[in-house]
Amino acid sequence: MSESVKKSLLAACRHLLHPLVRILLRQGVSFGEFADAVRGAYIDIAAWDLVPKGRPLTDTRLGILTGIAARDVARIRANDTGDGGEVDASQIARVLQGWSQDREYLGPYGLPLEVPFAGDGTSFEQLVAKYTDGVSPRLLLSELVRVNAAFETDDGYVRLLNRTYLPSPLDRVGLERLGAVVGYFIDTVDYNLQKKKQGAGRFERSVITMEGLSPDDLAAFDQFVRAKGQEFLEILDDWLGEHEIEGGHKLASSESIRTGVGVFHFIDKSLGADEPVFYQVSLPQADGDTQGEVEGDLK
Repeated sequence: MSESVKKSLLAACRHLLHPLVRILLRQGVSFGEFADAVRGAYIDIAAWDLVPKGRPLTDTRLGILTGIAARDVARIRANDTGDGGEVDASQIARVLQGWSQDREYLGPYGLPLEVPFAGDGTSFEQLVAKYTDGVSPRLLLSELVRVNAAFETDDGYVRLLNRTYLPSPLDRVGLERLGAVVGYFIDTVDYNLQKKKQGAGRFERSVITMEGLSPDDLAAFDQFVRAKGQEFLEILDDWLGEHEIEGGHKLASSESIRTGVGVFHFIDKSLGADEPVFYQVSLPQADGDTQGEVEGDLK
């Protein structure tokens, strides 16, 4: 890589880190703690992508590949422990999708059934067992009830209230979602940067105001995006539900490919500015066969 390309890449990294660092500082995360997370990411990618299969993943080898001292590699790898016994956002999403689309769990007019929590037939326990692997149904239901996505009746039945799962921004699952959303988008951009020819990338588009909106129009646009974005995502969610491989989450990645689409509304602010400079909506998407960017006046 040339020095000019490396300089531009590092400048882009600094820019994309601004909102993340704002969150970290707000939550009292020090630079040293964040630096260890970055070291861990370097170690992860080196282990997954750079070490040939069959070769040992030694601390020394990973240190050479990443430029991280072997003692730090050993320390970080020793601290990498799983979150056993906890439920994650992807498991919750699979259950909600199954409850909304699996015909066994749908009643008249395609509405999700109210089901008993326990039982061998159509029950919440069986729903969780079908769409996750080893997750506690009680733990998962507690999370759904907490965010008002489900309700448990006094007689032991469970009712779906919302097919969309929106965790609290600062709880564990909400922060996990932060990492997933940003990670998916950057992975799509990286994939498109490496494409060999036009049309070989993934779908990635954005629409941008050139002159900005008034505060009143921004509020109206926000409501428009919420309505149309939700409608669009539910259409895609239904399509995915019809074509998903049953039990695919238990298969190897070569047999069952996880994919999806992300939609978000963002407002661009100059660093340190109190007011938005202009307003944007982005529709980055993780599946498709074209790539590009569309800009235009939305008025």
